[in-house]
Amino acid sequence: MGGGIVRRMDGRVEGMMRLVGFGLLVLLLAAGAWSAPTCMQFLRISTLPRVSAMGEAAAAVRDATWAEANPAHLTSVDGTLITFSHTAWFEDISLESMTIGTSSGKQAFGISVVGLHTDPLDEYDAVGKYLGSFRYFDFFVSGSYARALTSSLSVGITGKTLYEKIGWDAATGLALDLGLGYTVPMRLAGGGFSAGLVMRNLGTEMGYHDEEFPLPLTWQGGVGYEPMWLPPYLQATVALAYEKTRDRDGGILAGLEVGLSDIVAVRLGHRGTYDNGDLTFGMGLALASTSVDYAYVDLGEKLGGTHRVSLGFRIGEIFPSP
Repeated sequence: MGGGIVRRMDGRVEGMMRLVGFGLLVLLLAAGAWSAPTCMQFLRISTLPRVSAMGEAAAAVRDATWAEANPAHLTSVDGTLITFSHTAWFEDISLESMTIGTSSGKQAFGISVVGLHTDPLDEYDAVGKYLGSFRYFDFFVSGSYARALTSSLSVGITGKTLYEKIGWDAATGLALDLGLGYTVPMRLAGGGFSAGLVMRNLGTEMGYHDEEFPLPLTWQGGVGYEPMWLPPYLQATVALAYEKTRDRDGGILAGLEVGLSDIVAVRLGHRGTYDNGDLTFGMGLALASTSVDYAYVDLGEKLGGTHRVSLGFRIGEIFPSP
């Protein structure tokens, strides 16, 4: 009798897995087939250096700082992770974020606060008369939930409240991120494989003066590989992904991370979704419960490079495992 109950439960989990996966796949295919001008472009900027340095190929990397890359990764957070990040963008644009994620292994929760702002910008009328200065500001608050359906499969969702302000004009909107994460339960080619699928920025249109535009809907699917044949003091992660954004052609993303004794890590990446500027690199340092990460992203000759840095703290579980 007990075995029959277990089999029925396993069947329900498997059915749920198939339903969630099929629904997300349909949404992803629909996103890839639709092309249109978009707003809130800052939603496409990765705020976290580890993700940026690995070419943003993070859909399948379970510990790639969870929700930004794929909300399903939130279940892989060890206890509670608090991260602060700063990005020095081009033309005196700055991007700041704070994220908190906590997991029991079975289920997990997270919140993020992200803001982009500029220095004061000069405003002129059609004939060149100076009208004063204004500022540009983007902001969102998000909440995430993830659950491990099995020891290999996890799902996650992130809800975002969006706000944009240009001078005296402002716009608001809502968006969702949906993600799947899967870890192959057996070793292949001498290592561990993982796969991930994520859709970001599925939401309402935003705009000003009766003219609205859709959000930069993005989908990414990828695989990850961690070789087990390296010496014990070396760790490595290889990631490959395909990404398509609503207003941009799809392309291949690739990332490599090599770590030494889980203390120092060097990262390289390549982004095939950008016309100019596609190389990324960075490094990380972890000491006890504190980590520091840095990334440099090349945006081409016209825009130059950007620098991103983050500081993370790990603490114990906020809530007990169920």
